Amino acid sequence: MLSLYTLGGTHVTADSGAALSGAASQKRVLSLLAILAIAGEAGLSRDKLIGVLWPEAEDERARHSLTQTLYVARRALGAEDLFILSPTSVRLNFGVLTCDVCAFEAELDAGELEAAVARYGGPFLDGFFLGSSAEFERWSASHRERLEARLAQSLGELASRAEAASEYARAVEWRRKLAALRPLDAAAVVRLMSALAGSGDRAGAIQQARLHAALLHHELELDPDPVVEALAARLRTDVSWEPSDSSAPASDTTPEVNVSDTAILPAIDERQPLHDEARMVPAQSSLGVARAIPELVLPLWVRWAVLSVVVLVLIGSGVLIGRARRAPTSQVHQLAVRQRVVVAPFRVAGASPSLGYLRDGVVELLSTRLADDSAARSIDAGAVLGAWRAAGLAPAMDVPRDAVVKLAERLGAERVVVGSAVGTPAHIILRAEVLVVPSGSVSAEASISGPVDSLTTLIDRLAGQLLAAEAGEDAQLALQTTRSLPALRDFLAGQAALRKLDYTAALRQYNAALARDSGFALAALQAATMADRLLDVAQLRRSLAVAWAHRDALNERDRLRLDTYVAAPFSAPASQLQQWSAWQRMIELAGSDADLGFALGWRILHDGALAGVADPRARTVEALRRSTLSDAHPPTRGLLASMGVVAIDSNPSVAMLGPLAPFVRWRAAIARSDTVARVHIRDTIFRLGPANLRAIALSSQYDGVATADGALATEYLAARATRLAERVDAMLAEHAGAVLHGRTGAALDVISRLERAQPGSFAAQRLRVLDALYGDGDSAVAVAAARELAVASGIGVRGSPAAALTSSESRDANLCVVGQWFSARGDSASARRAAVALRSRRGLAVAAVSASPAVCASMLNAALAVGARARDARSQLLHLDSLVLSPQVVGDLSTYAPLLLARLHERLGDVPGALAAVRRRAYMMDWPRYLAVMLREEARLSERAGDFPGMQRALEHYHSYREPAAETESPAPR
Repeated sequence: MLSLYTLGGTHVTADSGAALSGAASQKRVLSLLAILAIAGEAGLSRDKLIGVLWPEAEDERARHSLTQTLYVARRALGAEDLFILSPTSVRLNFGVLTCDVCAFEAELDAGELEAAVARYGGPFLDGFFLGSSAEFERWSASHRERLEARLAQSLGELASRAEAASEYARAVEWRRKLAALRPLDAAAVVRLMSALAGSGDRAGAIQQARLHAALLHHELELDPDPVVEALAARLRTDVSWEPSDSSAPASDTTPEVNVSDTAILPAIDERQPLHDEARMVPAQSSLGVARAIPELVLPLWVRWAVLSVVVLVLIGSGVLIGRARRAPTSQVHQLAVRQRVVVAPFRVAGASPSLGYLRDGVVELLSTRLADDSAARSIDAGAVLGAWRAAGLAPAMDVPRDAVVKLAERLGAERVVVGSAVGTPAHIILRAEVLVVPSGSVSAEASISGPVDSLTTLIDRLAGQLLAAEAGEDAQLALQTTRSLPALRDFLAGQAALRKLDYTAALRQYNAALARDSGFALAALQAATMADRLLDVAQLRRSLAVAWAHRDALNERDRLRLDTYVAAPFSAPASQLQQWSAWQRMIELAGSDADLGFALGWRILHDGALAGVADPRARTVEALRRSTLSDAHPPTRGLLASMGVVAIDSNPSVAMLGPLAPFVRWRAAIARSDTVARVHIRDTIFRLGPANLRAIALSSQYDGVATADGALATEYLAARATRLAERVDAMLAEHAGAVLHGRTGAALDVISRLERAQPGSFAAQRLRVLDALYGDGDSAVAVAAARELAVASGIGVRGSPAAALTSSESRDANLCVVGQWFSARGDSASARRAAVALRSRRGLAVAAVSASPAVCASMLNAALAVGARARDARSQLLHLDSLVLSPQVVGDLSTYAPLLLARLHERLGDVPGALAAVRRRAYMMDWPRYLAVMLREEARLSERAGDFPGMQRALEHYHSYREPAAETESPAPR
């Protein structure tokens, strides 16, 4: 077994562990091995390898160089099976050669962080250069930074785990490694100083500040970092708790960092530099409610950083809580930080004497839960208990509520939690209330009961109820959703963002909750709802899959909300009857609830035609109008305005129309032919976010309006894309626009760009075939693409090596498309093999241009039955007609299914059925690349069925994409 080392030094070793020399140490060989190691099991295309290693060479010469390097590597390492080759790609044979970077990332992915950190021998390809290729240097630098970032994140996570487990020496060890990795990063140094102080090594913490100052001066000629210096100043001061007279306000004798007493502390993200303003999350109030941060005179980054110091000092000093409880009052030492929330000792009168320990114990347990990792709640249980004793309040006293509130006010708190414990040694009941300081009014209350030996779980649930109630949610939410308090906090932050109509922020918080608890069904459902309103079908599909998998955790109301999207097992589409039934139950439930009415109207508008609803537009308006509060509900008013049902002012706000207000204003200007307003919107379109840009582009394509505006929105959507999925989506939008307007050459150009962006995914080949089948695409191009898909899917090619290298997801997508190609060409045997292979699959369509395998198999079987005039052909077709083929369930299949079903109906002589099928289309969901062809077919079928008004409407819509002179003769039914 050979081993490739790239972390630190770069070399290959034999079984003995000795580094190989000679040709095996050539830079070109090692660079090739490193690139393929990073690529993993997927490998890389030959074109990609050439682009990185020989970017300036002529094509033929570069290919020869790659072949020669592969040969040299095999000979030098003595392994003829070192590589697994195909005509288009190369990958390493990991049965012959292992690599440290592969193992490092595998351990990280598996959560084996300590093993991964131990394996990291240094920066990726450290000191390794390939002077003849600047592209290789860029590639290696990007992966060096990526791997170092993963290491830093892992070290931070290990340190956080150690701190949570009170393993302070281990925490210091991990913090030291992180600070050594990023010696100039003030955040890393501050966290190390806090860890050292928490472990009792204040001198060591102060020494770290001196070292950081010296390093800044030597490396960058900068003054000491103010954040680090502020923390060092704190640590140099030994502050004792000196309670003031009960009638006078509390005072501290030690100067404090100049931070506003009312400021709320920002979140600390272990993955981010402390000064990274762009990644700061919204501040939270005392128990999780969003709240504004007052302006200070310092620069923004300094304000955040100074506030973060206070948080980190709290974290570091938190380990002294236990000692503070047991120490005499005169020996209680803490950093002088005002408390935002305090937990008063619980009253245990009436409880079993054996539960007396809960009086102080709950303070520590509940304080820890309420002081979450965002540090929005600064709670020091030791300081609270010390103040309680210093005030002369004996453990057995039943302290009046107003006295508790006054003491909390002296501590600078905004909220105080009071409670009681009653029970037996085996069973306990905990009750708690959150009081507003200084009024003493109750802002939240909760109760929980259970066995004493499950006390920590009970405290978790009690804290969750308090957080939910304080955030304006039903306290029972915490008992029905997740056992993870951090996940609950993220979810509540999402709810707060939703109330502000910030769908993007809400979606981000719901996804964060799911990252903490992957089975959090309500967070998944809320994420799906936000994705739907943001018109993000890919995110919608992913979120619905999670929500459906855990739907038993939802209450009846939320299960019904889920059913409005997916009224059947998620692996298969719902029947029209099932979907109608779900929508009818929602109508009965909605009543005067404007949110539910909007959700129902939104779904009917988008999926109504797919479900066979007569006049979905009218039914949408009816659903939206059912609530008496609809006129005051911004999303409802915005949707009605975009449909032209209600008039709006020329410049509506988010508060009036919801987050898609710019899109609504644009749509309304088109409806009233307001050229001046449209020009203004077009001139400012570059300011819009992705949601409004996507809505404008989709509406332009679906409705055939303002083509120039839609193209501009698509252009800016592409410019805003940062992730590969976003870039692919923008290219699919551009491709759809080209196909709609009959620009075949432009569509092929976009597909070529897609192929370069996703080499080896076969999305481009699938598009070329589908364009020829359903979009007047180039048949010659499709023939070559279909041949590639056949090879990659293994249909007609026994033992195809390309099929073995293709992922199961891509293979399913390829089978679906090439099966349709074979069916259209009369090759029923190959089409049947594709259908058989797909029927056993139950995966979801998540890749670009992919479809639900099982539904695609049904479509292929129906096409084969119609082609063979089988007895059950009509019944198979009618079964497909009865299904709601929505994009969120069947994927890309919904883009062309109406055309295929219409053609099959027509081949059986059922013109009315064909016309109904081609009219069952989704609205404003995925990019409608074949809509123009569908309209042309609809007009032709309407004429055959004698529906001349319908024919006229379809033709008018069709001509909005293609002028009459550019029409081509309708292809014969297939």
